Amino acid sequence: MPFTVSINQENNSAGTADVALTLSPTDALFSPANLVPGESLGSPMLNVSNSGTVDSYYFIFADWSPGGTTTPPQAQILADRLNLTITVSPATEIYNGSIADLKEQPPGGRILEFENEEDLIFVVSLPQTSNNLVEGLDLEVDLVFVAQSSPIS
Repeated sequence: MPFTVSINQENNSAGTADVALTLSPTDALFSPANLVPGESLGSPMLNVSNSGTVDSYYFIFADWSPGGTTTPPQAQILADRLNLTITVSPATEIYNGSIADLKEQPPGGRILEFENEEDLIFVVSLPQTSNNLVEGLDLEVDLVFVAQSSPIS
C-alpha cells in the first residue's frame, strides 16, 4: 500500500546566487609545436575572475583529442606523457601531472571569493624519458573550467 509523507515548513525562504567565472584571454595560451623530450614551454598568464554573486570553487579539466593525422591511441600515449604544471601567481602550485590526468583539479576545488581574481601560469613539458614514441604526434587540448558554490567533499 503506497503512502505519501509531507511536511509543511512555514517562514522559510530560498534565495538564488549566480556562480560565474570570466577567463582572459580567451584565445590559445600556447602552441607547443615540435616539443622535444626534456623541453618545456610556458604560457602567458590566464586571469580567472569571479564574476558571480557569491564565493565560488573552481575546477580545471583537460578535454583533449587527437590532432592532425594522430590516431586516438597515439593521442592517449602523448596525453599520458605531456606534463602540465598550473601555478597561481606568484608561486602556489595547484596541479602538476599529465594532461590525461587533469580532471577535477585541484582536489576539492579552488576557492575564488566574490569579486576576486587570480592569475594562472601554465607550463607544458615533455619529460626526457618520452623517447621517440611521441615523435610527430599531435594533440589538441581545451582547458575546461567548472565553478560551483561549494567544494566537492
